[in-house]
Amino acid sequence: MSWFDAPAELQAGDCLEAIARLKTPRSYANGLPYDYVASMMFQGVDATGYLRHATVINTAPDHADWVMRLKQRLKHRLSGALSGEAQRWVAGLVFGDKKAFTHSQWQQVRDTGTLHLLVVSGLHVGIVGVLSLFPGVVMLRIVALALSLVRRPASVEHLRWFPPLLALIITAVYVWVAGSGISLLRAWVMFAVVLLIWQNPRRIRRTTVLIFAALMVMVINPLSWTQAGFAYSFAAVAALVLYFEGQRNSKLTAIFLPQFVVLICLLPIMTYWGQSSSAGHLIANLFAIPLVTLVILPLALSCVTPLATLTGPWITTAGEWFWSWLDIVDGLGLPSIYVPTGTSLFIFAVSLGLWLLGARLLPLLVSVLLMWAAVFAVNVFELSGAVSQKAGLWLVDSGQGQALLVSDGAHHVLIDTGPAFGEQFSVASSALVPIMRREGIHQLDALVISHGDNDHAGGVDDILKAVNVNRLLVGEDLSLSSKKAVTEKAEQGEEKVQLQTDCHQLAKEAGTQAYVLFDAFQLTFLPVPEAERTNANNHSCVVMIEWMTFRILVPGDIDMDVERSLIAAHGDNLKADVLVAAHHGSRSSTSNMWLNTVRPNVVLFSAGYRNSFGHPHPDVLKRLGDRVVHANTATAGMITLSSEGRFSLERAKWLPHWHATADDERDFSLHGHVLE
Repeated sequence: MSWFDAPAELQAGDCLEAIARLKTPRSYANGLPYDYVASMMFQGVDATGYLRHATVINTAPDHADWVMRLKQRLKHRLSGALSGEAQRWVAGLVFGDKKAFTHSQWQQVRDTGTLHLLVVSGLHVGIVGVLSLFPGVVMLRIVALALSLVRRPASVEHLRWFPPLLALIITAVYVWVAGSGISLLRAWVMFAVVLLIWQNPRRIRRTTVLIFAALMVMVINPLSWTQAGFAYSFAAVAALVLYFEGQRNSKLTAIFLPQFVVLICLLPIMTYWGQSSSAGHLIANLFAIPLVTLVILPLALSCVTPLATLTGPWITTAGEWFWSWLDIVDGLGLPSIYVPTGTSLFIFAVSLGLWLLGARLLPLLVSVLLMWAAVFAVNVFELSGAVSQKAGLWLVDSGQGQALLVSDGAHHVLIDTGPAFGEQFSVASSALVPIMRREGIHQLDALVISHGDNDHAGGVDDILKAVNVNRLLVGEDLSLSSKKAVTEKAEQGEEKVQLQTDCHQLAKEAGTQAYVLFDAFQLTFLPVPEAERTNANNHSCVVMIEWMTFRILVPGDIDMDVERSLIAAHGDNLKADVLVAAHHGSRSSTSNMWLNTVRPNVVLFSAGYRNSFGHPHPDVLKRLGDRVVHANTATAGMITLSSEGRFSLERAKWLPHWHATADDERDFSLHGHVLE
């Protein structure tokens, strides 16, 4: 729920009287591994929405949510004993507070591949568990010594389970304090599996225990298998168990070797979920993992004890080392390696072979370097164009927004980026970039931003960070915060910042309205008269795409007044096979005159599911009648047009049953339709 006028202080247990707008979780059906609906259900979210009006009618009683109150008391006590940086680490690693670190810090750990160190996960549960074994072993030694003095040594055998039981209890408390999320419960179950195998190495079949643990996790939450963390957890544990079976390693190797084994085995899973790999990630983790797991995390745990005053300065210093190290790695500028999901099995085969080879024949460092060399070689192979790319047009399911990706296999254009919701989420990073990676698109010949509204331009910075953009064309000036500027070569061979090109002025500057990419792929910009640009919507770039013998008209958010001006200026030249409806199907656009001039065979709407604006408006649908086939991303998901002119709708394909919708919301008549 969103509450835009919420009071400054709200706590669990507060009672509200409110008027809310709710809808079932929906959107972002783009054929990607990330399943938005499953993710919401996994978290126990049955509806999303916002509060139109709300009043706090009763604050939380003293006995409400005593766990939260305990955390608040601890944080209040620590605020006087620790510096701000130390408090961040304690809140983030001990209490699982995701707001402990700043947005720039989260972005830095994402860029350097160290995100897993700041999110309380199986790694942290495992480290706490290992640390918890030591007091149990010490206590067991003391008891053994006492029993030997009274001549009862046989009783020690019955106490060998004491250290692992104590570790399980301590890790359970840690999981509970950190929020008891499903991912943490899964990590605790996996830690219990490792202890069980460790205590009975010859009596228990490892595969049986792993399968039983997977069943336990899915009993806790049946949708666990749909989440990336499920695959990560079981792949990591299985890799460690199988790799170290029957081997003897030095203490130093035992500390560092598991990190590389897990890294190698998780590579295909990372590839499947659209995550990048980089030599910089490996370098960053070489120092960051030992620093966090062996220094910062134990210090953070000690800070919730009476030792806080003593250990606080140490954790501050260690935290400074961590961020300084990431700054150094960032400064190296090592390129990221992206491998489309189609090559995941190949990468897995290479990684697995090198993993086994390194385990038996080669030193650890050599096997790791060989693995990264193989990945780099595959990436170069992909980027070289040796792997043919398919031409296509993709109208992405971006909720109440718009994003259109077009490619002829060699040239690639993106028109609009969809919305962004704060600094943490954007359609560009969650959907557009993964789709581009999947299709093997690593650069854009042109990025066209129709106008500056968030639903069209929210992800510009994310696109500029993720891929190279040769030219940026805009309907109105954008305020960009991306560190990566759009550049072009100057005559002297030096890089210079390329100014944003106003699509309405393109004809005056270049002498032509067309931006030619290839003979069979060009963009023609139809400038909106300056007198009509009375608001942001009417500043929209109007683009005619000529692609694979088809014409696609993308008019942004223009209204009927602009439509009349364009009809008067261009007449029959507006004829198009496909029309992307202006302003998501608003009543103020897509007039009968416009439809009669464009004469589209297909009309596409990009709108959010049950959006508050009522797009597409019933009047617009009435104007289309039965004469024009149409589809809406809200009910169809991503709409794809192949180079042969065949349409496919993502929701018309097989989807898990939790994506089912009411019959009156389904309209898949465009699925399989072929343009003539």
